Amino acid sequence: MSRALLITGATGKQGGAIIDALLAQEPSNWTILAVTRNPTSPAAQNLQSKSDKIKLVQGDLDDIPTLFTTAQGTANGKIHGVFSVQISMGKNVTFQSEVTQGTNLIDAAVSHGVSHFIYSSVERGGDERSWDNPTPVPHFQTKHQIEHHLRDCTQHSGMRWTILRPVAFMDNLTPGFPSRVFLSAMKSALGHKTMQWIAVSDIGVFAAKAFNEPELWDGVAMGLAGDDLDFEELMAVFREKTAVVMTPVWAWCGWALMWGVKEVGTMVRWFGEEGYAADVGKCRRMVPGLLGVEAWVGRNGEFPPKEKVV
Repeated sequence: MSRALLITGATGKQGGAIIDALLAQEPSNWTILAVTRNPTSPAAQNLQSKSDKIKLVQGDLDDIPTLFTTAQGTANGKIHGVFSVQISMGKNVTFQSEVTQGTNLIDAAVSHGVSHFIYSSVERGGDERSWDNPTPVPHFQTKHQIEHHLRDCTQHSGMRWTILRPVAFMDNLTPGFPSRVFLSAMKSALGHKTMQWIAVSDIGVFAAKAFNEPELWDGVAMGLAGDDLDFEELMAVFREKTAVVMTPVWAWCGWALMWGVKEVGTMVRWFGEEGYAADVGKCRRMVPGLLGVEAWVGRNGEFPPKEKVV
């Protein structure tokens, strides 16, 4: 019997990644309720075309009661699981809006008898330390608050929960000037310190694994990382594996970014002063095919391989 999973951010990176991971499993016993503000958008229609197991649910996280009503109608019954991810930065996004969306979705899941709730958060210095470390970064602090709400309000509800705490996304490293400016800022802040990375596709793999093994993942809060490289090691991957130039631009551009976008500056400084501390070895044991940066670059169409000199 098929069970329904409500996937927020379905047309975004993380929501799309878990949908792909769920569809990759055969046979799949899930009905995927993909939340989108606009079901007629090209992104939503492309998602719909992937499988008849996907059902588009029009709604947004600012009106969760209506979203649940619509989703239950689409599912013709109970929603078994929820994958929760919120937009952290951008137009009309505030600290409070992210917290409100995240906590309201948890409350609605509890009241509607959802069996398993998976929340995508952020790594903050280790599996145990993350509970007590909101960090100085505002969009990390929001996730710290939502995590505690999830743990506290489910103590007597019977709803299973899992918190996935990814580190920096490899997918945010894209060809072009903006990434090279960010890398300039990162180089200044990191020095010789390493930085952890995760492919968004692997976040989806872990989330799908948790939905398929609920007893093993109940009450688990875990950092997700596929690689741990210092800045020169990261640059070496790009130099050796792709023709795309990813070297950082002038140092003053990185400083200007950190000064002009305060939250980015706070985050980059945190990378250098404290930083992520997921257990990469544990992650690789749990998902043997976990991508490192080199493997990710090699399969990413945005980074054509460097021509070999013969």
